[in-house]
Amino acid sequence: MPKQSAKKATQKTRRDRARNTAYGRLVKFPQARGRTVERVELSLDPEFHCVSIRFKDNTDLTVVIDTALTFRAEYSEWKAGNQTILKRWPVIRSNGG
Repeated sequence: MPKQSAKKATQKTRRDRARNTAYGRLVKFPQARGRTVERVELSLDPEFHCVSIRFKDNTDLTVVIDTALTFRAEYSEWKAGNQTILKRWPVIRSNGG
């Protein structure tokens, strides 16, 4: 049995490494897993850019965004490894520098 566990761990590591290569760098937020989202907000305040995800249990995941960037949002569905875009929002460009 230990051989099977080691094999699965190796496969997972390879899969994660391949995914990180495909997207540059992938950061996961395991604290959000299984939580129900209440709302998602994008703050474009000149002093503070962020995406805030508020969960029903009153916890919050906030991603602070540095200036001088382009923000693009898409809502999509994944079936059998294929992505279908359901909605695209207009591109937002920051005025910071």
